[in-house]
Amino acid sequence: MVLLNDSSLWQPSSVSPEKATTFQGIERGFTCFGMFCNLVLLPLIMFKSPTDMGVYKFLMVYIAVFELFFGWLELMTVTNLYTQGSLFTVVVDPDEAFLPDGLLQISCLIYCGSFATSLAMFGVQFAYRYQVLKGNSIWTSRSSFTFFFWGSIPLLVALMWTLSCSIYLGRNDYVVYAISQQSYPISLENKTVGFVAVYFYPGLADGSTTINWDSFIGMSLCTCILFGSESLMLYFALKSYLVTKSLMTSAYSANFQKLQWQLFYALVSQAVIPIFFMQIPLSAIYITLFANISTPFFGHLQELTISFYLATDALPTIFIIKPYREFIFSTLRCLKLCKSANSANQVGTHTAISLADIPSRYIVSS
Repeated sequence: MVLLNDSSLWQPSSVSPEKATTFQGIERGFTCFGMFCNLVLLPLIMFKSPTDMGVYKFLMVYIAVFELFFGWLELMTVTNLYTQGSLFTVVVDPDEAFLPDGLLQISCLIYCGSFATSLAMFGVQFAYRYQVLKGNSIWTSRSSFTFFFWGSIPLLVALMWTLSCSIYLGRNDYVVYAISQQSYPISLENKTVGFVAVYFYPGLADGSTTINWDSFIGMSLCTCILFGSESLMLYFALKSYLVTKSLMTSAYSANFQKLQWQLFYALVSQAVIPIFFMQIPLSAIYITLFANISTPFFGHLQELTISFYLATDALPTIFIIKPYREFIFSTLRCLKLCKSANSANQVGTHTAISLADIPSRYIVSS
């Protein structure tokens, strides 16, 4: 945890409170929508999955549960990302977070680790899919060891990422001085906050510039972890595509072949979403930080795109895999029919009332 006591370090915010509130509302709305989609997806995976899917559905449950946790963490921490020059800070402000002060630093580190997990999970899924398609029963058998092996890989990636942030990207004099010289958008005076920061080229009090090697080492480790997991994902994605394509000329049933393509396309779509909404904005932050030209726009963009990822990642699985899609559409049709029936009943009731209320002057007296 970081305790900041010197009010002279902080300058007035460059972001209006109204705009910040609007952005936070949009982010929370997308995050809540994504959590709703995963809550819908979980029972579909458990009860509507084809029998040919096998153990793979438990990895899909794993991803849905993780994204629910990531969404919950996003809502609880209300993490603020700020970029300027070669400075990048991730801050959990106690005035906005819904967690006790003693959990702010660990929640900030877990948030950073969850970012890495979201990118590593799909590499694991592609690797598992490849083993299934190749018929390697040793790595795909229905056993606790197999599930523990595949499920522990993203957690191991998250642990390495979190330790890198904790050891090399914590608070130091360079970061404190840099923030004191810039118009930081969050008032942190006399607060205990969750804090992770990168500052490549710190400016010193005498006006000179030095190199912050801790930031370079920490970001180098994170970059190696990131591109290592992405390289494995691309490798096994290509291998899975080639094997799936070869199944089209095999003796497997048409339903089995269609299911394999549906699973492949759903997985590709799910993998593209975090790459587009998380890795590409983060890469832009890395490049601009290294070039010492970053602006607050990149931090705000990353905040927004993380919520976009959480909002959209479950949708390909819901609408590409046929049994899930058919169940959702049939449920919507039933709801529409029920609504139409209720409307018809209400119209009939209103008509009966109007007939009972005919003015007495139309009644012929005896």
